[in-house]
Amino acid sequence: MKSICTSLTAAALCLLLGGCLQSGGNQAFADGYYRFVHVSPGADTVAIAANGTSIVSSLKYHAATPYVELGWGTPQLTVQSASSGTTYVNTAIPVAGTAHYTFFLYGGGASSTGLSVRDDVSDAASGSFNLRDIHLATGIGPLDIYLLAPGSTVDASTPGFTAVAYGTSGVFTQFKAGNYDIVVTPTGTKEVIYDSGVQTFSGNAKATVVIFSAGSGKLVNAAVLLDDGSGTTTFVDNPSARYKFVSATTDVSLLDVLVDGSVTLAGVPYGGVAAYGPIAAGSRNFKIQSSYAPGSYLYDQAQSLNAASDNSLVAYSIQGTGGVGMLALPDNNLPPSSGKAKLRIVNAGSDATAYDVYANSTKLLSGIAQGTASPYQELDGATYTLSFSPAGTTSQAAALSAVLAAGHVYTVYTYGRSGSAAAVLTTDY
Repeated sequence: MKSICTSLTAAALCLLLGGCLQSGGNQAFADGYYRFVHVSPGADTVAIAANGTSIVSSLKYHAATPYVELGWGTPQLTVQSASSGTTYVNTAIPVAGTAHYTFFLYGGGASSTGLSVRDDVSDAASGSFNLRDIHLATGIGPLDIYLLAPGSTVDASTPGFTAVAYGTSGVFTQFKAGNYDIVVTPTGTKEVIYDSGVQTFSGNAKATVVIFSAGSGKLVNAAVLLDDGSGTTTFVDNPSARYKFVSATTDVSLLDVLVDGSVTLAGVPYGGVAAYGPIAAGSRNFKIQSSYAPGSYLYDQAQSLNAASDNSLVAYSIQGTGGVGMLALPDNNLPPSSGKAKLRIVNAGSDATAYDVYANSTKLLSGIAQGTASPYQELDGATYTLSFSPAGTTSQAAALSAVLAAGHVYTVYTYGRSGSAAAVLTTDY
């Protein structure tokens, strides 16, 4: 009787979990399948293990594995930095027989976390496909996601998915098979922060669109994942980036910025800041000219801007040459820890002076060299007097009062030359 009951229990579990495999004449639970996707900006390349056994040796940001076979049950999953061993995730995950899942690493740097979702869904009606939405774009609020057929516009359309909250997975919804642009806006607006271009969804496709962050305070990126047996993942990068511009050109009082031959910023004064604006991602040619001498370029070089990224471009005078240099800095506009503000210092001086940085008379950073940026610092949200002294001295060269509000990201740029240094604060997020 005991063996009969045990067999009946196993059979019931097999039916519940999707079937059993036969092995050596004995009934055994079937394995399941997991795809792993790394969309956590600022996190290292990771190694992944289940119950202490390696299953993925190296997975970098903006990458995914195919489906990996895992034994039935609730294995303990660990996701660690492949270089430092830092543990990002340590959690049990479900594995049902023959089921397909995706595990996402998201969140950003030390704040990385995980999300496990099941990919299986019933077939769509004839001529249709299933699509699910997942919002993992750190620091970005609720989103509307549009599927625009050819000829459609955001202004004249309603979202396919609306008010999608961060860290959540939606349910599969059926749409007519065909060609669509996936377009993302902040909920309740028509401001486009992502446009995939034309994507083709075939009949009975089972797809997931995941929205994730590349570190921008505004733009997002996306990937399309298929439950097609192998676990195909296609990253469809945002065609746009953003940049802000800071003029620290001591020897040029008023300048213009040209991108790919066209003037995009005109008459930027010394010490002036142009707020973030859109730009096509990829390699762009930047030229800088004095507003009083158009066509005589003081700077003429290409810079590469990553998809869905925020960037700071800082022009400074090269002492003794009359020329202009430019710092191209990727901005990390992921939100800081709760109750904290995030601050970066950039030395955009036009001489070789390095600076020590003080916050309310307490040294915060030492020896920030010309043409470099400090790591981001997390400070309590408060008002600070930030002062700058030539490295190794107590002689104050510049200072400013800075209101650093919790939940925001800031950069302070020092500029000028010894004896005439100044500083300017920007709010980046």
